Amino acid sequence: MWPLWSFEFDAPPLNHPNTNAVGGGSAGSVVAARLAKSGKNSVLLIEAGPDCSSRLLNIPVFSPLLLGSKLDWSYKTQPQFDACLGLDNNASLWPRGKVLGGSSRINNIVYMRGHSRDYDSWGDSSWSHQEVHNYFPHRTTNGNVSESELLRGFLPVNELPWTTDLSGAMLRAGEQLGYTMADLNAAALHRGNKRQYVACDNVVCYMLPFVSSAAGNLATKVGCCHVFPLFPLAVLLSDKYEAYGVQYRRFGHVGRVRARKAVILCAGTVGSSKILMLSGMGPKHHLQSLKIPLIQDLPVGQNLQDHVTTGLDLVILNQTLPLNVANIASLSSALDYLFYGTGPWTSPGCEAVAVVHSDLSDPETDPPDLQLMAIPSGASSDDGAHLYTTVGITDKVWQGYFAALSGQQVASFLPVLLHPKSKGEILLRDGDPNSLPLINPRYLTHQRDVDTLYRGILLIKKIISTPAMQSLGASLNPNIMPGCEQYLFDSEDYWKCYIRHLTLTAYHPVGTCKMGPKSDPSSVVDFDLRVHNSHHLYVIDASIMPSLPSGNINAAVVMIAEKGVEIVERYWAHQAMVCHKREVFLPSKVSLKAMPPILSTAWTAPQSMFSEPSVTISPLYSAPMGSSLFSHLTRPDSSGEYLTLWFLCQKPVEEWLPNPDAPPV
Repeated sequence: MWPLWSFEFDAPPLNHPNTNAVGGGSAGSVVAARLAKSGKNSVLLIEAGPDCSSRLLNIPVFSPLLLGSKLDWSYKTQPQFDACLGLDNNASLWPRGKVLGGSSRINNIVYMRGHSRDYDSWGDSSWSHQEVHNYFPHRTTNGNVSESELLRGFLPVNELPWTTDLSGAMLRAGEQLGYTMADLNAAALHRGNKRQYVACDNVVCYMLPFVSSAAGNLATKVGCCHVFPLFPLAVLLSDKYEAYGVQYRRFGHVGRVRARKAVILCAGTVGSSKILMLSGMGPKHHLQSLKIPLIQDLPVGQNLQDHVTTGLDLVILNQTLPLNVANIASLSSALDYLFYGTGPWTSPGCEAVAVVHSDLSDPETDPPDLQLMAIPSGASSDDGAHLYTTVGITDKVWQGYFAALSGQQVASFLPVLLHPKSKGEILLRDGDPNSLPLINPRYLTHQRDVDTLYRGILLIKKIISTPAMQSLGASLNPNIMPGCEQYLFDSEDYWKCYIRHLTLTAYHPVGTCKMGPKSDPSSVVDFDLRVHNSHHLYVIDASIMPSLPSGNINAAVVMIAEKGVEIVERYWAHQAMVCHKREVFLPSKVSLKAMPPILSTAWTAPQSMFSEPSVTISPLYSAPMGSSLFSHLTRPDSSGEYLTLWFLCQKPVEEWLPNPDAPPV
């Protein structure tokens, strides 16, 4: 028995909500708000982190300061053998938001839908680009967006209100190299480099429209959604794999909360896989080695993929750009932001994006394999005060490569590997829910990944050699990466060594609860996002992606949440369509075709056709349906007539199982 810890809140919403949504990040905030918006569902949103609704968290330029803070899970990968050689312990730091809003609160949001071929490769027509493109909720806005417009449950997408000269120079450089400048979120994405960002995080856009209690309270009520700061431990499952609640911890006490309809995991690529494995659903040998009772042998935690990048402080400019510490700290920048919504405080860092095919991919059949991001600053821009520690750069690399750049104007041109061939895994460290998981992305274990990033370096060299970039005095950072001294600077071997040393995450992990058919041994959830061989248990977040989209993933995560909510609500509506019955005295040999025509019209208005109220079919008379509309059971009654029960059923045939105790038909 778990003790049920009491809270100062209404018991029914806490103890018996329709749905438990675990994780209030980019997906969870959408799921909870959408389910609650109809007013028909009570939702308990379980989030381990605080609310932190302060407007200071929404200032884009200060987002890097939240990395490594108490609002960050501060994950760290296992030591890598083929990558991250210039990082502490050869490990990559993985910031993940531990706050209502998740990583959308601590990471600047670039709005990119990806390429149409990304979704066409997900394995089912219901997730093709044609099917999912309407689930990308956004409205492109020009100029400022009013607060009332922000609070309507969509993502307002803006062009950057303020940029440095680097943005325009990169766009012109692309055109000078023959690339087309276009909207990256057009229906057919091929090449383009026009920059868009989301004007608010998911909490502001989805949750705040329904907030009715003051921030800082124990429970925040969002319409029919109650947000509680609880630490989720595991999903409660019956012997038949039916999810009926969540086990949690708060103030050192363990409790449980039940759900009437569903448990939906939205804890992200790391969190959802961890919770499933702690619940006994994961790789058999792994769970047995930790003495966790096995419920299902599923490949949870496998198929881990991440966008990999490099190129911090790669370019030096001979012109000063206005995005620097002194300018950010100035009073004029604060006033520009507060009164005009412009200035350095609005900068999310990345100012321009390009998505291209290298010569290793086929533009006719493949999605783009490279993304370039231009940032008018670098790890040395704050003289080592904070930025380089958030990446985990070793002291040796800092002193040998970055420290000498202090006081110079640097820019980071980041080539991003969009579709890595290297895949990793997430495993439990032990059976303790407090322990951080073992994250092993296996970066750059496939040579093709290094070759693709090298193509990105070559493209950057072409870009900075254009007249547009030369107008800013752009040149390559001449410092030698420590560990690569044995190679000739600017040679192919040097750059591949550089890539393996300065291997960085783009903060886009996906895939650990892969979506796919049950016949796919690498999949965890089906195309309705239900965990295989379970009932009422869903995963709706980035972890279900079979593969990465061609760009930043936040827009795709919101799309998954929007579509996932519709899938869940459609299933609930289907379950609510119960059978309606009426006893009719008919000869036993009356065939189904001889039924009165009025019964066929009852499909659209069953309540008006029968005198009895609608009831759920009794197990005594459960039997395989005779048709998609009707089923009947016949038995003699005392009058000698035959009593026939005709059922008008709105459930598919396969959901009705024969009852061996039912009388013969």
